[in-house]
Amino acid sequence: MPATIYGSDNLRVSTSNRGSPLQRPFQLFIIAGDFLLILLSCRAASALYRQFMNLPIDPDAWIGAGVIVGIVFIVAAYFQSAYDSHRLSNTLWQTRKLLVAWLFALATLAILAFLLKSASDLSRGTIILFAVLGAVALITHRVIWRYCLSSAFAKERLLDRKVILLSLAPLDFTSNRFKDLRKHGFDVVRHFVLNAEMDQDDKVWNQQISDVIRQSRAANVDEYLVAIDWNELPMLRKLSQHLRMVPQPIRLLPDLPIADLVSRPFLPVSGTVAIEFQRPPLTLLERLLKRSLDVGFASFTLLMLAPLIITAAILIKLDTPGPIILRQSRRGFKGKPFEIWKFRSVRVTENGFAITQAMRPDSRVTRVGRFLRKTSIDELPQLWNVLRGEMSLVGPRPHALAHDSYYDQLISKSVCRHHMKPGLTGWAQVNGLRGQTPTVDLMEKRVECDAWYASNWSMWLDIRIIFRTAAALMYQEA
Repeated sequence: MPATIYGSDNLRVSTSNRGSPLQRPFQLFIIAGDFLLILLSCRAASALYRQFMNLPIDPDAWIGAGVIVGIVFIVAAYFQSAYDSHRLSNTLWQTRKLLVAWLFALATLAILAFLLKSASDLSRGTIILFAVLGAVALITHRVIWRYCLSSAFAKERLLDRKVILLSLAPLDFTSNRFKDLRKHGFDVVRHFVLNAEMDQDDKVWNQQISDVIRQSRAANVDEYLVAIDWNELPMLRKLSQHLRMVPQPIRLLPDLPIADLVSRPFLPVSGTVAIEFQRPPLTLLERLLKRSLDVGFASFTLLMLAPLIITAAILIKLDTPGPIILRQSRRGFKGKPFEIWKFRSVRVTENGFAITQAMRPDSRVTRVGRFLRKTSIDELPQLWNVLRGEMSLVGPRPHALAHDSYYDQLISKSVCRHHMKPGLTGWAQVNGLRGQTPTVDLMEKRVECDAWYASNWSMWLDIRIIFRTAAALMYQEA
C-alpha cells in the first residue's frame, strides 16, 4: 500500500529542485560582520581607555588581541550553531549562545596572555571596556539581522533546509505546530501520510518507506521530519525501525504533550531514566540570584519613579477621602500570609474572605483610581513588598484570600502557585491573562501558566518576562 502524498496551501509544498543559494554567502556575511565588530570594539576600547588615562594613542595597540578573540569567538559560535539562519529568529537563544562564546573567547585571551607572559601588556580597563563594547555590538548585530530576516523568510529567499514531512494521519497546517515551519527555514518539499495500522506486517511498512525514499530522492532533501501525536506513540518504535532505510537525519516533530515531556529534565536511573514532572524548590544559589535581581531592579525603579509615586499619592488624597495605601492580606511563598501594598483606587477597603473583583464599569473605582488601574501605577507600592522579601518581581500574581479559598477547591493545581514567591508580574500576565478572571476557565488558564513558570524557572525567563511586561505597559491601548 503506497504512502499518500498530501499538499497544503498553508504549507506551500514545493516540488522544485531549488536549493538555498544564499545560505552560505549569508553565513559568511554574518561571520565577517562579527569579526569586524570585534576588531572595532577592541580598537575603540583601547582608544577610549588611553584617552581617559591621558596616554598617547597607539593605532596598532590591541590588534593582535582583537584578532585572537575574533577567531576564537567565531569558532565557538559556529560550533554552537549560532550562524544557522533558522536560529537567528530566536533573539533570546542567540543572546545566550553569543555571551557564552564571548566569555570563552575572552577567557582564552587571558590564558594565552598568562602563558606567553604578556599579561602586563593588557590593561584591565581596556579589557573591561572591550568586554562590554564587544558584547553590546554582537547582540545588536544579531537584533538587526533578525529584523532583516523576518521579511526575507516571508519572501522565501532564505530557506535553510529542504525536508520531507511524514505523519500517520492528515495534518492541520493552520496550527502553530506547522504554520511557522517555512518561517523558520524548513522548506517542506513533500508531505507523506503513512497508512499505519497496528495489524500491518513488516512487508507493508517496508513498501511504504521504500515508496517515500523513491519519490523523495529527486528532491535532494536534507532531512526528514516525523509528526507524531501522543496517541500514536505505540507506533513510533515500529516506525523508527523501518525508517532506518532513510539515509538522511530524522527528527521528531511532536505534539504539545510529547514536547512538554521531552523538554523536562531527566535523571538516569539504572539503565533507564526518571523524568522530572515537578522541579524541586530553588537552590540556594538560584534563590540568591533571583533575590539579587529583585533588590537591584526594585531599588532602581523606586528611585527612578519617585516623582511619579509622589504625584499619584497626592492625587489620591485630593480625589477622595481615605488612606493613600490600601493594604490587603495575601498568601505568599508556602502559603505564608503577608500584607500587599497598593495605591487605593476604590472607595471601599475590602479585605479577608469576602472580596468582589473590580469589574468594568465599577462604581467603586474612583476617578484617579480608574487611571491608576489602567496604567498599572496602582501596583507600584508592591516594590516595597519586593524589597521586604515578601514578593518577587516575577512570580504568580497573589490573589485575595477569598479567591484563593474559592479556587483551591475548584482547581487542583492552584496550590502550585505558592511554590514560589508571588510577583509583580508573571508568565500568565504576559500571556494575556492579566486583570479580571470572571470565569473558572480563565482562572484555570492562569493557574496553568503559573504552574508552568514554577516548573521552568530560570533567570533568563525572569528577565524575559520583565521586558515583555515593560513593553506591554508602554504600548497598551489608551
